[in-house]
Amino acid sequence: MSHRGILIPGSIRGAAAELGRHPARTLLICQGILWAVALMVAPAALLEGSRAAAIERARELGTDRIQIEVEPGASEMLGPDDLEAIESALDADFPAAVVSGQSMAQRLVIPATGRAYLVGSDVSELPARSLHLIEGRWFVPDSVPPEVVLEQPLAAQLATSEVDSLVGEELWIDRGTSRLGRIAIGGVIPEQARRWKVVGIIQSPGEVEVDPLGFGTDHQFSNLVEAALKMLGVAPVSSPWMTAGKSLHVDRSEVGSEAVDWIVVSVDPARINEAKSIVEKALIRRGKSPLLYANAAWSILASPELDGYLVLHDIFFVVTVAIGLLVLINLLLLTGRRRRAEVGLRRAEGATRADIFWQFLWEGVLISLVGAALGMLVGVLIASIRANLDPAVVLTATWPWGTIFKAVLIVVSGAAVACAGPAWAVSDTDPAILLREGR
Repeated sequence: MSHRGILIPGSIRGAAAELGRHPARTLLICQGILWAVALMVAPAALLEGSRAAAIERARELGTDRIQIEVEPGASEMLGPDDLEAIESALDADFPAAVVSGQSMAQRLVIPATGRAYLVGSDVSELPARSLHLIEGRWFVPDSVPPEVVLEQPLAAQLATSEVDSLVGEELWIDRGTSRLGRIAIGGVIPEQARRWKVVGIIQSPGEVEVDPLGFGTDHQFSNLVEAALKMLGVAPVSSPWMTAGKSLHVDRSEVGSEAVDWIVVSVDPARINEAKSIVEKALIRRGKSPLLYANAAWSILASPELDGYLVLHDIFFVVTVAIGLLVLINLLLLTGRRRRAEVGLRRAEGATRADIFWQFLWEGVLISLVGAALGMLVGVLIASIRANLDPAVVLTATWPWGTIFKAVLIVVSGAAVACAGPAWAVSDTDPAILLREGR
């Protein structure tokens, strides 16, 4: 084993022992580091948590969503290839984007109840449209028998007194020869009917009062935006299959639909206008005439304010780092000044300059790691208490790991330099002089 391999473990043990021999000094330095890190972490925990909660709320309201269809009468319809083109166009700048396409395959009749809609879709529809599973799971393509997911209002109409849950039950669809087919569970099944296995039930978008554009229909602002769109001639075509709660969602390949009626893209709501432009250009390059709908409420209202808070956090972080390091380094330098006699005694006992350097360096590293760990916990605790004092949907605390990493790195580096630097300089002084100073 090399000399350095022996030296470093011994230095760590010596540093730990030295910290233990002087608990008051160790506690003083540790609490200084604790509060410095807590002041760096607490604002980040609150702001980053609130921004994440705001984005999640924005997804629930549909403000992360771009919905696309072709102009009425267009010669070229949307198709599965367009989904791949959009994914490819967004991949570089929006790697987390989710793209899904739906086809309204057929209108169906529920005997003695009303209409239903057979929708060909894909496995990306659930996250793209922020649909919520109430029971079961989403369908798996190419399953045998084919699988279907029902919207909750439709499931309630199809339910019978014999079963508590439709998940796992067999559903049949008789598409017939007319424009309308029939759908039911149980009863007399026509020979030509196709059988499907119900694997999941989702909450209907209509139940959460979000229209096809992703606007919350209970908000006055949303009504004003939709009215403005209608005045501009870009209001969406009525799509009852998206809001009526009567849709059956199946794999697009099972219904043989080559066209895609709607494409839904879910992206970061703060950058939805940028993504919308990329999607539009990608479809135009393919010779399509797309109509794109997006709710700009996030980018107009919420995003600038939250982004401004994040800029404020960056400024506060820099100021806190500067003040914290100044106080910490002054404290360590003052402590080191009082330990000159200790350095002289170690040198008189035969310790080398390297021994002194490594001991003081590891003292700084160990005490800063302990203080940083406690400061991290205290910072998040302070942020959590602040969030709980004013409970709101978008006021939440989280673990800001990026800020924590930077805070720990800065504090450990500063403490190591502030401890080891002066010790290295002092260790070159004659031990007799250092010992006389300590009398």
